[in-house]
Amino acid sequence: MGWSPAVMWTCLLGSGLTLAFCIITSMAEPQPPQLIDCVFRHRANITCRWEDGDTLTTSYTLHVDLMFEPGNRPIKTFTCSTSGTSCTVQYSDSVRNCFCITITAHSHNRNISSNRRCQSGSIEVMLPPVPMSRVKSVSGRPECLNVTWNRTVSVFPVALSEIKDGKLLSQIKYTAQGQSDAQVKNVIGRDTWFEVCDFKPDTLYTVRLRHRFQSPKSPWSPWSNACQGRTGEDAPSAAPAFWRQVKQTDKDGWRLVSLLWKALPHFLANGRVLFFNMTCQTEGAQDLSDLGGCGNLHHTSTSCNLLLPAGRCSCTLTASTSVGSSPKARVWLSGASETEPPPPSHITVSPLGDSRLDVNWTTSVNWSTSGFVVEWFAVREKNSGILHWEKLNSSCTGLVITEGVKPMERYAVTVKALYNERGTGQSSTVQIYTRQGAPSAGPKVVVQQISGSRVELKWSPVPVEQLHGFIRNYTIYYTTANRPARRVTVPGHALRHSLEHLPSGNYDIFMKANTDAGAGAAGPIANVHIGSEEIKIVMYAVLPLILTSLALVLMVCLAQNKRVKQTLCQNVPDPSNSTLAHWTPKITLESMKQPAMIEKTNIKCSEVILLGESELQNFDPDQDLSYETYSSPHESLLPDSGAQTAQNTRRSENKYVRASTASCSSIYSNVVFSQALNGVPSPYLCPYYLQSNDWQHSTVSDNKLQLGGNSEPCVSLQGRSTTRSDSPLSQRDDLKTLHVFLRQHQSPVFSHLSSAPLFHPAEVTSPQHPFSQSLCNSVPSLQHNPFACPSDAFTTPISPYLHSALVDFSYCPVECDPYISPSV
Repeated sequence: MGWSPAVMWTCLLGSGLTLAFCIITSMAEPQPPQLIDCVFRHRANITCRWEDGDTLTTSYTLHVDLMFEPGNRPIKTFTCSTSGTSCTVQYSDSVRNCFCITITAHSHNRNISSNRRCQSGSIEVMLPPVPMSRVKSVSGRPECLNVTWNRTVSVFPVALSEIKDGKLLSQIKYTAQGQSDAQVKNVIGRDTWFEVCDFKPDTLYTVRLRHRFQSPKSPWSPWSNACQGRTGEDAPSAAPAFWRQVKQTDKDGWRLVSLLWKALPHFLANGRVLFFNMTCQTEGAQDLSDLGGCGNLHHTSTSCNLLLPAGRCSCTLTASTSVGSSPKARVWLSGASETEPPPPSHITVSPLGDSRLDVNWTTSVNWSTSGFVVEWFAVREKNSGILHWEKLNSSCTGLVITEGVKPMERYAVTVKALYNERGTGQSSTVQIYTRQGAPSAGPKVVVQQISGSRVELKWSPVPVEQLHGFIRNYTIYYTTANRPARRVTVPGHALRHSLEHLPSGNYDIFMKANTDAGAGAAGPIANVHIGSEEIKIVMYAVLPLILTSLALVLMVCLAQNKRVKQTLCQNVPDPSNSTLAHWTPKITLESMKQPAMIEKTNIKCSEVILLGESELQNFDPDQDLSYETYSSPHESLLPDSGAQTAQNTRRSENKYVRASTASCSSIYSNVVFSQALNGVPSPYLCPYYLQSNDWQHSTVSDNKLQLGGNSEPCVSLQGRSTTRSDSPLSQRDDLKTLHVFLRQHQSPVFSHLSSAPLFHPAEVTSPQHPFSQSLCNSVPSLQHNPFACPSDAFTTPISPYLHSALVDFSYCPVECDPYISPSV
């Protein structure tokens, strides 16, 4: 049924009137303020808070009445006024009295007060902060601390009996060393000290304390001063992380194993670790007594090396503090001949920024694992970096590596599965960079071979420390003058390449390594020269001919060595062409006596032996005299004639000497007479060989003269004869006889007087008289043409009229013309 319009308007009007009446009524009766709470501070003040009751209120007044009992009249009233919602009145007495509190709100036309509330001040008392005196460990309870505080009666309004009854509630706020977050713990103290537990052993804590009276309305006191205390040590709560690395295995199966462990973190060590204890045993529980370097382990040690047998064995490690030892950590090593279980599958390593790596893997379905070990280290060219490892439980299938990782360094990440007593499974390794960069060095290219226009190159890989990334390929650059640079790209695994069809010229060749980040630095430059092909063909054709010709010439020279010698030795001076024959020195015999010679001179002596009558009787005219020639240098300048014996004379009878007139030294010759020359007719002596008491022989034939120095070669043949015989023949007669003898016997034999048998019964000696080069042409000729005989005269028999005599030609100074006709 529908409403009529009149009815509807009547309802709306009634609702509006009702609302207006309510508003007017509320404005006529304002609301009083509502007291929230009060805080009583012993002998200090009282602070109360409230809520607004009327928005038109301009100010408030707080009334605190001190009462003996709630129903009595107030002893004293404390007031304060404020425009806010809190106010504090000063009160210097005990808060354990009864108080009645009222709040009055003031408006423009009226005042309104809150309900009166009376209570004891201890219900809402705020206790003052207490001074803490000590925090110390509890003996035998390393997880507890003993906290002691001081109570001042005049300041602290709680009686000791109330504290013992548990009416005082307490809280401590503590912070462990190295932590920033503080923790709050409720405690109930029944004295001025109490014990708080659930701390970590051997940990330094900073502790603060506050109290509250038993009423839930009582606020907490301010925090006390801070006080530090350390809990006591305990045995380690966990075993050290323990791992091993097999370095090498010998032929008998013994393995050198490096045992590795990590220092326990402080919250697990529960104290200062004093030492580690290692034990190893075989599968049959037989302990190994020889632990090598793993016997006594210092508390700072984190590894040791041990030689273990070939069979399956295990090692345990414990860490010990002053209280006790940790649980045992154990690693198993499978036998050297055992097959290792499979590695984890689907290993992936991905970078997480520049300093983190995310490693993930999948466990094997058919194998029960007891855990996993993740190893990683920086890859180096020679020695690998520090080995980092992390041991995880069997539920883990991933690890984020944050230790020892830097950008642009290559890392090898290995994941191994642990199979309890079966040991460790096979490893699977992945190499990774957190961030790649361009190589900092290029390969050093080496030219292996140049063959025509083809150059074979070889290079060594860039050290991994300088790669900073994975090599994708190499680029070979080769440039030459007046031509654009060319390059060739080769795969990253290649270590040699050949450049072919290179035009002739000089080339500079170098290489660059390329990674995902780009090309790196250039390597050292190698210089290569490619010659012309035409020149090489000509060289290949001509060089063998040249070498063959040189070999033939060398053979001919060796074959003609004798002829060359004869050709080079043709220009021997001929004494017959000199002026010695017409030269007679103007000196006396006395002046030619032997002087005292101090210095030794390199001399060469030629001796001529003239046969005596006894030798002539046994002489065979048909005998072929083949003279043996040689040079005989004499160290002494004047031989001692007295030292000549008959034995020495006979020993040298068959020696024939041809003097070598070399350089410009004097040649000393001796003429020795075996007997007096009385029987020799005077015509045998040539007149130009004698003058006064001196006689000189200038017959020099077939002598070799060496040309050298700054002066002409010269021959000095000068002598003075001394005759030893039984007859009183005078010296002059002997010389005359020799004159006739020499003239009569101008034969080939006397043309080689330097090659006569050696006899020394007497000597004719004369000092050396050097002559300058200017005298060479002034010396008279030694011989006429009869003395210049061909070389075949050596075989001419000696005349039967030859007497035994030795003529000394060594002291006749002769300067000879070095250029004599080859026909001589």
